[in-house]
Amino acid sequence: MGMLNGKKLLLFGEEGGISADIMADCLKDSGAEIIFSVTECPT
Repeated sequence: MGMLNGKKLLLFGEEGGISADIMADCLKDSGAEIIFSVTECPT
């Protein structure tokens, strides 16, 4: 059981920074459900 067990996450990544895919990989064993994940390019 992870420390975020039962939580729902929205991941907003930044191109040129930390992408949402990287965050999702780091959080995959946390017990949380990733319900939305996107990487945007800042303008």
